[in-house]
Parts: sequence; C-alpha cells; structure tokens
Amino acid sequence: MGRTFSNLRADIRRHDARLARLGPIRAFRMVWSQAGLQALVVYRLGRWLKAHARRPFLWPLMLLLAPLYLLLQSWVRWAYDIHLGLDAEIGPGLYIGHLGGIRLAACRLGRRCAIQQEVRLLPAEAGGSGPEIGDEVWIGAHSSITGPLAIGTRATISAGSVVTADVAPRCLVLGDPARVIRWDFDNSSFL
Repeated sequence: MGRTFSNLRADIRRHDARLARLGPIRAFRMVWSQAGLQALVVYRLGRWLKAHARRPFLWPLMLLLAPLYLLLQSWVRWAYDIHLGLDAEIGPGLYIGHLGGIRLAACRLGRRCAIQQEVRLLPAEAGGSGPEIGDEVWIGAHSSITGPLAIGTRATISAGSVVTADVAPRCLVLGDPARVIRWDFDNSSFL
C-alpha cells in the first residue's frame, strides 16, 4: 500500500512541485482539475486492487473498491479517451500533458516520464510484450512505439514519430520511421 501511495504522491508532485508544502487540499484540487492525474489515480487504484486480490482479509474492502474502480475506469476511458492497461508498469512521476487517444498496454515506463496526446505504447501482437521506456523520457503527441523496443533514459521522442528500433539514451528522434536527429540531447527544459 505504501508503494502505491508514494507513486501517486510522485505523480501529483510532478504536476506541481509546490504541493509538497501546500498540503492535501491543493493536491485534491489538482487531481480534480487535471484529466491526466485522474487517469493515474484510477490506474494506481486498479494496480493496488490487482496486487492485493489474494489477501482474504482485504476482500470486504475489495468488494467496495472493485466496482468503484470499474466505474472510474469507464469514466476515464469514455470522457478522456485515456486507456492505461493494468498490465502496463508505470513508474512514479508520470506526467500526462494532454488527454485523448492515449493507449498504454503491456509496457514499462520509468520514473518521471512525460507523454502527450495520441501516444501509443503497445505490444506488436496480442499477448506480446510492449516497449520498455527508461527514466525521464519525453514522448511527443501522436507518437507510436510498438513491440519489444527499448528506449534509453532521457531520450526524446518528438511529435508524430513512429519508433521501429531501439533508441539510445539522451537521443532526440523524429520521423516515420524514427531516426536519430541529435545525440546527447538534453530534454530537461521541457521534461
């Protein structure tokens, strides 16, 4: 339970670093007003339920929270078009910049990543493994990374890119198919 809440706290702080000193009311307002944070809260609840499903002493709580999760997940998918599959491993501090068309399934995202609208991180085929994204990676709008690819730490995937091969750390890639435009690129200014 502690890991789930620490991940959620990192997600919220990623949207506004001042929350560390402004308290839970501001955090609640932030979650209430940000679609990306709402999607992450629902995802973290679903992962917590999945991780604790085999503990019989929690089943009464599960009976209350499971229908709530299904309702909230349906809302997030319908209202915001954000699909965060429970088979995706999302590290703490994810920033979802815009809503709409986001699909994450069977993938792994590292710490402090950022994704924009219409991003797809999916396996190449049903039941396959998806991409592994390193820490502090920025993925631009309308980008697609499909299959068991590795994206290095602090890489930058520009808008509209279709990644078909592994990406080295600290690289800027763009295009369809994506190719390296710049090595040793610093994405900290917009990450």
